[in-house]
Amino acid sequence: MVTFTLRTDAATYQSLHAQMMSLARPAGLLFHSSHAVGGQVGIVDFWPSADAWNAFAQGPLAEGMKGAGIAPPDDLKVTPVLNAHGA
Repeated sequence: MVTFTLRTDAATYQSLHAQMMSLARPAGLLFHSSHAVGGQVGIVDFWPSADAWNAFAQGPLAEGMKGAGIAPPDDLKVTPVLNAHGA
């Protein structure tokens, strides 16, 4: 599980969302959610491995954020998950 806060507004996040999702799913993303955090955007993602996350984060995500003028998050946390069940 990967959690972090994007230091951007919801409109900027939404403008980048579809593009990032189209790249994240083939890279292994299992689940993505976002929520408002005091004028910023909180992210909770599930990836099959830290390696899959790192490859996406250091490539397409970093490039997309840079292009949108979003600074890298300073609160990124990768937490191993024992179980996660979908509906």
